[in-house]
Amino acid sequence: KYKEIIDATGLMNEVTTEDWNEQTIASWRHSVWVGVYDPRGFIFKPNKYLKCVRDGYCLERMHRAFDRGLMEYGMFAATKKIGE
Repeated sequence: KYKEIIDATGLMNEVTTEDWNEQTIASWRHSVWVGVYDPRGFIFKPNKYLKCVRDGYCLERMHRAFDRGLMEYGMFAATKKIGE
């Protein structure tokens, strides 16, 4: 959809798009495990406990949404046309 919007402006050269869902899916759970393996920020800042739990929960939900196709991670690239 975004490719069509960019193309419709007529301001850009060819627009390329890619689905990066497969390349990024592992990073969501990895982000949670980074905090588990290095819990210094969690241990030494008790006022951040709720935030850490909430972030872990949200990252897991995002992983599931990407895995089930409810969310997508896409990239697009384009260059501006040279002014006439």
